[in-house]
Parts: sequence; structure tokens; C-alpha cells
Amino acid sequence: MARQSPDLRTLLDIPQWEKVQDQLALLTGTAIITIDFKGTPITKHSCRTEFCSIIRENPIARKRCYRCDALAGLEAVRMGKPYIYLCHCGIVDVAVPVMVGERYLGAVMFGQVRLPQGDSEGRVKRLVSEISSIQEDSCSGRQDLMELYQRLPVMEYERIEQIAELIASMVDYIIQRHVRSRNEAELYDWILRTGVESPIKVDERVRPLTGGLEPSAQESPVPQSSAVYPAVCYIHTHPGQSLSMNEMADLCHLSPSYFSRLFHREVGESFTDYVNRQKIQLAKTQLRSTTKSISQISAELGYVNTSHFINLFKRYEGITPSVYRQHRYK
Repeated sequence: MARQSPDLRTLLDIPQWEKVQDQLALLTGTAIITIDFKGTPITKHSCRTEFCSIIRENPIARKRCYRCDALAGLEAVRMGKPYIYLCHCGIVDVAVPVMVGERYLGAVMFGQVRLPQGDSEGRVKRLVSEISSIQEDSCSGRQDLMELYQRLPVMEYERIEQIAELIASMVDYIIQRHVRSRNEAELYDWILRTGVESPIKVDERVRPLTGGLEPSAQESPVPQSSAVYPAVCYIHTHPGQSLSMNEMADLCHLSPSYFSRLFHREVGESFTDYVNRQKIQLAKTQLRSTTKSISQISAELGYVNTSHFINLFKRYEGITPSVYRQHRYK
């Protein structure tokens, strides 16, 4: 079952975010709007200037505005940071990309300001080549429009960068918290739906990503916003199960083939190697701190064949479990 693609409308509480937008716009002296990856607005405009309000009433100019927003968002993704540019009307706008992992969901756009005289040369480039709407002779009320253009807020380039960093940090925090909560909810929902439970007693389990593991394995190799995080978390909390890749792909709502590729890319090793490595780390803890037999440890970690467990242990550690225990005791 394929995971439903993340969408800004589901990740953001739009009415609540619009209230945040309004406050940010008032505090920063800029106009703010949030768009999806196609450049289509998903929120109302906060503190939109009169100049831009008139521009967007023109169907042709409005399409240019949408195109600028869409292209600026993609440029921000390419650069890996907020993108400051001149729109088709020659005013300064900024695209702050909204990302979940490597997926681009949209952008928070702010700006509708002018730089001080002579400050724009070489620092901000025009995004598109279309003629500015305010230069069209057919534009009604051109003189009034030019007056509104002159009333646009003037802002130093450094101040624009500071606002971009603030909004980027705020958006990243909100999105990551939501994705983390969603992943945790889906993990528990999957456990309840499948009825899968670990055969190891609760007090013997490895706590999620902490305790009972070697120091190098105590932290998750992926952020909680990762699509494969539920699988990583489940691997750590259910060390006694024989976990199949198909089950973990289902947990993450991914196809097995895509899950396999994504897991290897984000974790740094294959699903099978990662599972075995975590089990071997726990086996080392058991060998050091308990008197359990090797066959008992093997069974508790989900290995039916003790010989297979011994071979795996030697493959990862270079010695057999018995030699490891003797060495640690010495």
C-alpha cells in the first residue's frame, strides 16, 4: 500500500497558520502567502499591498504572479535555502521552501518590498523575463499604480535575509513536529491493526532507540520525519521478532521495492543488514551481562537456527559468541 503523499493542506492547520501569517506580516512589515508546489495559493494573503492587489486583479498579471511563485519555490529547493528575487513587477519577493525529506511541498512567500536606491544591483536578480505590468501602456490607472509602487515598503537586504531565516526555522519546526506525530500515530495504529507483539518480556526489550545497544547504535540513523522512521523504531522496540521487509514496508505505507531503496539510502545499509546488526548489538549486551546460553539468546532474538545466529555474529564481529563472552569476562 503506497503512503499518501504529504500535502501542505494536511500538514498545516490552515486557519491557524493564517493567524500566524497575519502576525508575522505585521511584525516584519511584509506581505505573506503560502503556496503549494504548483504555485497555487493555499492561504489568504496576509497584509497584501495595494499595489499587488491591483496587479493580481489583472488576469494576465495574476498568471505571471503565480508563475513567479512556482519558479521561485523550485529555485529555493535547488539552492537549498530561501530564494530572494525580483518578480515580474520588479519588487522584491522571497520563497521559503517547505520540505519533508527530499519532497518539495510548497513555499511560504513573503516580500512585496523595495530595496533602498542602488542596493539591488548584483544582489537580487529578476526571476522572469516578462514585461512588468506597470510598464504596460494599456494598463488602466497607470499613474495611480506608479504612485502605489512608490509607496511600497523599503527594506534593507540584510533585514530581508533575517526574516527569511526566521520564517524558514518556524516552518521547519512546525512541519517536522507534525510529521513526527503522524509517524508515531501510524506506528501504533499498525501495531494495533496487525496484533503483532514481541515475545520478549517488556522489561527485557530495548527501549526505542535507547538503552541496551552499543553507543554507536543509540541514536536513530534517520530523523523522525523520515518515511522509514516507523520501521526503524519498530526494529528497535521488537528485537525478538523475525521482521520481514514486506511487513515494515506496509507499516510505512510504502511498496516493498521503494521501501528497500529508501531504507538503504536513508539508513546507509540494507534493511536485512540493519536488522541483523541491531540484533547482534543486543546479543553482545546479553552475552556480557547475563548467563543465558547462546541458544537461548538466539531464540529470544528471533533466530530459529542457532548455527545461523553464530555465523551472523561472526560475520559482524569477527569472532563467535562464545569467544566474545570469554573475552569480555576476562
